[in-house]
Amino acid sequence: MPLPPPEPPAALPTCTIPIRVLRHGKSLRTRGENQEYVSTLAQSPVKLPPIFVHRKTMRILDGMHRLKAAELRGDESIEVVFFDGDEEDAFVAAVSSNARHGMPLSFDDRTAAATRILGSRPHWPDHTIASVTGLDRRTVRALRVRLGVPDPQPTNLVPLERPRPAAPTRYAGLPGKASAPRLSTPVHQVAQEFGLEPRALVDVLNRLRRGLREVPGGPYGTGPESLSPPASAPRAPGDRTPPLGHTGSSDATELVLDRVCEELFATLTRRDQRLRARQYLRGLLGTPGRKTIRNIAAFVEGPGIDQRLHHFISDSTWDWEPVRTALIRYVVRTMEPEAWVIRPVLIPKAGQQAVAVSRRFCPSRGKAVNGQEAVGVLAVSETAGTPVSWRLHVPKDWAEDPRRRERAGMPDDLSTESLGECTAHALLHVLARTGGPDRPVVVDGRTMERAQLLRPLHAAEVPLLVRISAALPLQIQDPALAGHRTHGPLTARRIVEAARFRRRPVGGPDPAVEAGHLITTVDVQWPAGVEHPYPQAETPLRLIAVSPVGENVCQELWLTTLTTVSAATVLKLARLVRRVDRDLESVSQHVGIWDFSGRSFPGWHRHVTLASIAYLVRLLARTDYRADLA
Repeated sequence: MPLPPPEPPAALPTCTIPIRVLRHGKSLRTRGENQEYVSTLAQSPVKLPPIFVHRKTMRILDGMHRLKAAELRGDESIEVVFFDGDEEDAFVAAVSSNARHGMPLSFDDRTAAATRILGSRPHWPDHTIASVTGLDRRTVRALRVRLGVPDPQPTNLVPLERPRPAAPTRYAGLPGKASAPRLSTPVHQVAQEFGLEPRALVDVLNRLRRGLREVPGGPYGTGPESLSPPASAPRAPGDRTPPLGHTGSSDATELVLDRVCEELFATLTRRDQRLRARQYLRGLLGTPGRKTIRNIAAFVEGPGIDQRLHHFISDSTWDWEPVRTALIRYVVRTMEPEAWVIRPVLIPKAGQQAVAVSRRFCPSRGKAVNGQEAVGVLAVSETAGTPVSWRLHVPKDWAEDPRRRERAGMPDDLSTESLGECTAHALLHVLARTGGPDRPVVVDGRTMERAQLLRPLHAAEVPLLVRISAALPLQIQDPALAGHRTHGPLTARRIVEAARFRRRPVGGPDPAVEAGHLITTVDVQWPAGVEHPYPQAETPLRLIAVSPVGENVCQELWLTTLTTVSAATVLKLARLVRRVDRDLESVSQHVGIWDFSGRSFPGWHRHVTLASIAYLVRLLARTDYRADLA
C-alpha cells in the first residue's frame, strides 16, 4: 500500500502556477504512474504537498501522481517548489526525491538512474550515488565494474611526482621515502607498501611540511627541528595552501580534513571548485584574526588567489545546499547528536551595505544596532555541538526593495517572513534531509510568534521543547489542579504559582542535570478560543518550571510535547541551550563564521556553510574523537 506523498525535498518557499505551463518530460518510471494511487490522491480531502519542478525547463522532477490527481479534480493551477540547476543536476534531484517517498522507484528504475549518473558523474564515490538512488553501495559498485566506469579519484592522495632534494645518508631509512617518482598514490597504499600505519605516514608528511626531520634511533615523531629552511612538502598540483602544520594543528586534523573534503565536496563537479573549497577550509582553520576573504587569501598565498577565492564565494555557480545536505548526514553519522537546537543569532555589523543588514535590537547591549539576524540549527550532544544549517532572516525593507535584491543576488522566490517562520523553516530544511524528526528539538521561543513557530513544527510531528515567556496563556489539564480549570486560561506564571506545592528536587543520577534546582510540572493544553499553534487544541503538553532552591522566583519556563519523558531528562535537554551558546562563541572565535562582509546573498550562505564544515573538522580532530577515525 503506497504511503502518503512526501513533503517537498526542502522547506523552501512555494508558488502557484498554471498546470498548462508544466512539461511532463521523460518519466523515471518505466511502467508509468499508478492510476489507483492517483485516484486515491484525488479523493483525499487533505491539501497535497507542492510538486518539485525544474525552473529552467519547467519539467516535473517529483510529483507526477499529485499532478495527475490535481488534473483529475479539475484544478487549473498547482503549488510548486522550484529547483535551479542544469539538466544533469535536475536528473539527480529527481532521482533522489523519487527514490524515497511513498511511491518509490522500482529497483530497475533506480538501477537505470544509477547507470546514467555513473555516465555523467563518474567521479562521484559509490556511496554518494547509492545515497542518491536508494541502492546499496555494493550494487552501485557492481554496476560500475560491469559498465567499465573507472574508479573515482580519491582526494586523500600522497603526491609523489615532484622531484625532491637528495636526503642526507643518515636519513636514507626514513619511512615513506619512495625509490622513484610516482603519480599520486593513496595514503593507505603507500603505508601498506612500506609496512606503516596510515597515521604514521601522515605524521611523516606533516613533519616534512613543518620543516621537521626524523632522527633514526630516536622516538618516532620526536626529531629535532631543522635549522635549515622548511623542506618543500609533497603538494597536489595547483595547491599552494600553507599546510595546517603552520598553525600547530594536530595530525588528526589532516586525517579529518581529507575525509570530510572527500565526502562533503563530492557534489562539486569541477576540480577547481573542490580545490578552492579545500583552500578556503584551510584558511578558515589557520588564518589569524578575522577570516575575511582578503585575509584568507593572504594566508593561502599564490598568484591571483584573492580574486579566485572571492569569485568562488560570491560569484561562482556552485550550490551550497547539496554540501549542507552532505554535512548534515555526515554529522548525524559521526556524532550521533542527542537533539537539534535552534538558535537565532544577531550579528552586529559596522555599516549597512552587507546583505540583509538592518536596525535590530541587541539584548546584550540594550539598544538597537546595525546587524544581520540568522537562525542556526546545531546538532548537539553532551560533549559537543556543531552547526549544520543556517537561514538568513531577510527584513521587509530588503525583501521589498528590487534594487537591493538584485544587487545581493537574492532568489526570486524569497519573501518576507517573521523570525518564527524563519526558525521553523530552518529546522524543516534539516529534517527533510535526515528522514524525519528522529530526535528532540530544543528552541528558545520567548520572542517569537508561537503560531508561526509551532504550527509547522507540529505538522511535521517534531518532538519539541520550547522555552516560553511567563505571560503565555495556557489551559490547565492536570487532575491535581482541577479547581483551577474553571478559571479559564491562565498565564504560565500563574499556573506555576498555583502548583507550587508540587515543587521537588530534580531526581536522577545523571551528572549533566544541575543540582540546587526545583522543578514544577503541570499538564496543560492550548486554551480554546485563541489561535492555536497546534491544529488539534487537545494536544497534550507539559509545562515545566525551573526554580533555584530557597527562592520563589521562577527562573525558566519550558513547554514540551515530551509528556512521557521524565522531567530530569527534559531538563537535561534544556541545558543543551547553554552549550550551544558556548559553541557558537567558539565557532565565531576559531573559524570566523560571522566575518563575511560581502553584499552577496549566495556568498553569505557559502561562507557560513564552509565555516560550519571547518568547525566540524576542528571538533572531530580533538583527542577524544580520534577513535572515530580508525
